[in-house]
Amino acid sequence: MNPMHRRDVVALLPALLGAGCATPPPQAPAPSPAAAPAWTDQPAFSIVRIDIRDGKAFGEYVAGHTPTIAAVGGRFLVAGAVPQTIEGEWPARRMVIHQWPNAQVFLDWYASPAYAPWKRLRHSASSAEVVLVQGVAGAAPSPEAVPAFVVIDVDVRDAAAFGRYVQGHMPGLRAAGGAFLVAGGRFEVIEGNWTPHRLVMHRWPSAADFRSWYGSAEYRPWRDLRWSAARADVALVEGLSEKAKAERRMP
Repeated sequence: MNPMHRRDVVALLPALLGAGCATPPPQAPAPSPAAAPAWTDQPAFSIVRIDIRDGKAFGEYVAGHTPTIAAVGGRFLVAGAVPQTIEGEWPARRMVIHQWPNAQVFLDWYASPAYAPWKRLRHSASSAEVVLVQGVAGAAPSPEAVPAFVVIDVDVRDAAAFGRYVQGHMPGLRAAGGAFLVAGGRFEVIEGNWTPHRLVMHRWPSAADFRSWYGSAEYRPWRDLRWSAARADVALVEGLSEKAKAERRMP
C-alpha cells in the first residue's frame, strides 16, 4: 500500500468504526457531551431526501434560496436527482446534497433571517428529511462530466471484521477513481425522521465508474466481508457538473 494511503486509512478508521455519533432529533434524549465529537473545520454536507407537493412553489423556493447558499460559500453537488438503490432499502425521493465550508456555516445559514422565508416556502411545498454530516474532504469539481455520489447508511455488527474491510477495500476504491467525502463522522438530524446508523459518502467520476468497481473481481471479496460484518443501505445518485451548475445559476 502507498504510505500516504496507509496514513489515510489509519486516519479514517476511528470514524468508520464508530468514533462519530449522531445528534438525535429534538424529541430524542440528548447524548452526553463525551458521546458527541465536536464539529471540525473540514467541509460538511447536508443530505436531503425530498417529496415535492407543489412544483410551482418549489421552483420559486429553488430560485429564491439559491443565492443565500452562494453567499455563505455553499455548493450544490446534487440537485433533485432520483437515486438508484444499490443495496438494502432507499426511498425513491429526490435528493439534494450540498457542501458547506464547515458545519457551523450550515447551522448559521439554516437559522438565518435570509433563509427563513424560503424555508417556510419549502415547508409549504414539500416534505423533507435533512441530515447534516461531518466530512473529511471536499468534493472535487467536475467541469463537464456528470459526477456520481454514493451515500451509505451502514449498521456495523462486527467491528473487527469491518475494520479489516475498511483497510482492505480503500486502496482499490481510490485506484478506481473513488474518493471519500464522509467517513462515519458526526451527523445531526435537522428535519424529518431519517436517523441513520453511520454515514459514508464517496464521490466518483461517473456512475459507470462506481458500477465497474462495485462489480469487479477485486472488490468482490471485500464486499463479501462487509456483508458478513454489517448491513447497509446504499444509494447511487448523479450529481452536477460545473457546466450544468452555471447553466442553472447554482453555486
